[in-house]
Amino acid sequence: MTKPNDERPNSSSSDPELGDLSARLKDLSSRIAAERREHSESTKPQTSLQHASDYARGYKLISEFAAGTLVGGLIGYGIDRMFGTLPFGLIIFLLLGFGAGFLNLARAANRVPPAQARLGSTPPPKAAHDDEEED
Repeated sequence: MTKPNDERPNSSSSDPELGDLSARLKDLSSRIAAERREHSESTKPQTSLQHASDYARGYKLISEFAAGTLVGGLIGYGIDRMFGTLPFGLIIFLLLGFGAGFLNLARAANRVPPAQARLGSTPPPKAAHDDEEED
């Protein structure tokens, strides 16, 4: 009887292509580990006040809104005191101040461009013309 031949490759013979592949895999693993360490160190929270500009921007937005509402309310109250129509001028100008404050808030947040930029940036629509003229 003959021995069955093993189809497994001999472990002592190393394929140069597989050796290169395992070396590249080890190199890639070490580079990924180094990147993860570097990334974890860079994402640690900073103890300084680096985000102070975000707080400043928030306070600026709130003050824009509050100033518009407050000025509208004061103008309305002043008009009511001069003409003796206490609730009506206050309510109307308070609402106008609220709208102006909201518009200032949107402009300060760079959401709405000023009116000149809106009007100057879009060309007027072209006039429609007929393809066939009626006689």
